[in-house]
Amino acid sequence: MDPYKERRDIMDEDLLEVVSVVDVYDQAAEIGKEFEKLIEGHGVEAVTDLMPKVIKSLEQLELLASKYEKESSEINELRSMIEKLETEKNERAQERLRYEEELLQIEENWQRETRELVKSVSRLQDENQKLRANLVDTKEAVAEEIAEVTKKTEEKEIEVLTKLKDTVDKQREELRKHKRDMKQKIVDCEALQAQLDQIVKVNTELRRNNSIQRKQNHHLIEEKSDLEARLADKEQQITKITELIEEQEKKTEKVENVTAASNVMQSLPEDEVEVDDDHVIESADPLPQYPPGAPQGLTGEHGAHREEEGENMAHIEQTLSTVGKMVIDMKDPNRPRFTMNELRTVIMERNELKNKLHEVEEELTTYRPPFTGLVEKLNLPDLDF
Repeated sequence: MDPYKERRDIMDEDLLEVVSVVDVYDQAAEIGKEFEKLIEGHGVEAVTDLMPKVIKSLEQLELLASKYEKESSEINELRSMIEKLETEKNERAQERLRYEEELLQIEENWQRETRELVKSVSRLQDENQKLRANLVDTKEAVAEEIAEVTKKTEEKEIEVLTKLKDTVDKQREELRKHKRDMKQKIVDCEALQAQLDQIVKVNTELRRNNSIQRKQNHHLIEEKSDLEARLADKEQQITKITELIEEQEKKTEKVENVTAASNVMQSLPEDEVEVDDDHVIESADPLPQYPPGAPQGLTGEHGAHREEEGENMAHIEQTLSTVGKMVIDMKDPNRPRFTMNELRTVIMERNELKNKLHEVEEELTTYRPPFTGLVEKLNLPDLDF
């Protein structure tokens, strides 16, 4: 038994109305309204037996409607698939026809090209035969030309090779010369590098010695300036002392002259003294004194002479009392301030300072020339230390 016979019958009936589940629900609602009317008119007993049958029929109808919807969807899918397959079949048939047409066209083209190639081959064979015939004629001429060209080429090659050989020999000789020069340059560079290292060492040593000498020179210059200052101070003091000594010698000469005069006066007789008015005054003492008991108000020329003579003698006595002594004015800024021992010590210190200054100058002169001579000997440029 064919299970799909009913479906095919349904599909064959074009006039068959399509029933869906919604339609079944609508019909069930209408049937329910009719049952309500019957119940209202005839009572429940009138529809009690009919109700289950109707419900069962509606359920079966719903089931059939749902199945129909599923089957109809499947049928639609199958129809679309069939249409698709038919479309593909038609396309393939068209492609097949097109391929067949293309194959026919390709075959025709191939045959045409084959005919053309056969014609070309035959033509080329004819040309080949002609060329062979010409080749036999021109072979000897070509051989002669080739031999001549080969000979000329060989001569040119020999000449070129000779020139190349000479050039290579010259280049080899130049290369040897350059190698010797390079070795000599390397030796010179190494010697110069050694000299440079030595110069750098000497330069470093000179810098170090120069810094030491600078410090020593600075110290010596400070000592020199200090010694010069002290020497200038000592010379100033010596000058002042010399001036004071000369002044003192002058004063001593004056005192000696006065002492000599007083000695001359003392060598005269003690009882005779000559005055300006040719009067002789007798006296037992070396100094004039008023006689005892003489009046204090003595006048006249004799009394005036006596007073003048007394003043002179008093001055002479005062001068004699300072003989062999140094008279110093405390207000005089140039008065002597040193004793002979102190002056001698100052002079000795001055001489020592002069000697030290002379030694420092000699040491400076001995330190400078060696560096200049060494730089000139090494032919070094002026170095900025």
